[in-house]
Amino acid sequence: MNAHALQRGDIVQADTPHWAGEVPEVPEGVMPATAEAWRVWFGAWFSAHWTPDDVPGLRQLIRLYDQVERGEFQRAGELRIQMDTYGITPKGQQDRRWKAPAVKEPQATTPTPTGKKYGHLRSA
Repeated sequence: MNAHALQRGDIVQADTPHWAGEVPEVPEGVMPATAEAWRVWFGAWFSAHWTPDDVPGLRQLIRLYDQVERGEFQRAGELRIQMDTYGITPKGQQDRRWKAPAVKEPQATTPTPTGKKYGHLRSA
């Protein structure tokens, strides 16, 4: 237990596994790799923390991503900072104190004896 008050607030766990609702259209004119990144981002757990108010900024971010992907601009540092801002990177998730939704562990099944010489043995 912490002996001091958290200065950045509590960790917030995502309620859903990804963006709730229809995924916004990919901006026109981007490369296929950029369009795939857009789909991956909106399918990832951190997108559960985004709201429709974030979409305009995310459109700008994906355009910056596209520029870096094309090699037109050496803006990787700016891209990283923007990705941090939207919680896409592990650093950004930590900065925002975001946590992935809890994954339910599958129920362990008891193996049935196979009748073989070692079928009664179980791992620890």
